[in-house]
Amino acid sequence: MTAARASTIADFLSAEDLAALDRPVGQALGLPGRVFGAEFYALEQRDYFPRIWCPVGFASDIPEPGDAHPVEIAGWPILFVRGADRKIRAFLNVCRHRAMRVVTEPCKGRAHFACGWHSWTYDLEGKLIATPKIGGERAHRDPAFDARDTDLKPVHVAQWLDMLFVNIDGKAPPFEEHIAPLDRLLEPYYDLSPLVRAESWSTVYEGNWKVAVETVLDEYHIPFAHPQLIQGVRQNNHTNACVDGLYVMTSNARIYGDTRESGKAMGYHHNFPRILKADAPEPRSHFVTILPVGAIQTRPNHALMGLFLPDGPDRTNITFVHYYPGDSAHDPALAQAREESVVSWKEVFAQDVPFAIYVHKNHQIRDAAGIGTRMTPVWENGVACFYRSLVNTMRAA
Repeated sequence: MTAARASTIADFLSAEDLAALDRPVGQALGLPGRVFGAEFYALEQRDYFPRIWCPVGFASDIPEPGDAHPVEIAGWPILFVRGADRKIRAFLNVCRHRAMRVVTEPCKGRAHFACGWHSWTYDLEGKLIATPKIGGERAHRDPAFDARDTDLKPVHVAQWLDMLFVNIDGKAPPFEEHIAPLDRLLEPYYDLSPLVRAESWSTVYEGNWKVAVETVLDEYHIPFAHPQLIQGVRQNNHTNACVDGLYVMTSNARIYGDTRESGKAMGYHHNFPRILKADAPEPRSHFVTILPVGAIQTRPNHALMGLFLPDGPDRTNITFVHYYPGDSAHDPALAQAREESVVSWKEVFAQDVPFAIYVHKNHQIRDAAGIGTRMTPVWENGVACFYRSLVNTMRAA
């Protein structure tokens, strides 16, 4: 019997599809609907997510030695552990015995982790240290069992601010080189070093992860879907930019007809210390999608970081964490101000829920109807960059 040939991106995208995506943005066509389905998601699991530096967690989830936090990115189970040396390590969360997940819930202050199925036990560095009853009722070793190559499989991990990145196949360029353009983008504007984690919240979009990411890639939809965000705006001064494989950025330096409104929208009405530098080119805010599934939103006096983690081909788990400078992150006097920020951002993402649902549903049928998608040159260059980056990575597999 001849083995079935493994799928490649060429099975989903023709030369004509790729050429249409690469046209100038105002003439380009979006990717066909089939790339938002289960079969293409399986290809992404193999040829996309393992090959890149992918943001998947937060260092503040494991602040102390012995803390562990399991996450999942497109079906890949990752375990973050802070060791006794305070170093963060990442492993595939797969027991080397029979493939059970070793840690299924976040935990704190542990010296080791025992798999719940047969109690194979690993230390904070992923080394197998115990195999209870492996040789019989009272025998915890078996001379006939070769215990070599039974430690947890390590995964390359890196940290940027509070965000944790993994490269599963270990073949991506050095992280410092990868992240450098994002540092260069933000450095003239912000001092992000004083940021401290405060509140966090989560939601779910019932749609493919790419649809979820699209909902935050540009500002074109804001006047129509989120009018509260531009209340009183006289001039938006919108810009966008992208770096292949790293980020898509939208940014604004809004001018308001009512100066009272400008303080609210830009965050000045809260008494948080500023992170916007005194010599910044202008009081510009940035929303940066950190490819493929991360985000950072900056304001003059606070920031948010988020994750859009795929949970199968038609569901996306979203988490956002709020950060404020120094003691203001937990100052009781500012609790109401921080809560107002959380409420306002939850409202924004709730407003996007119908788009994630219905765009995803329409992607499932539009190929049969011969309906493509378009992108506008002023606003949606970032959408084109996002999909070109995806395609470039997968074509190189």
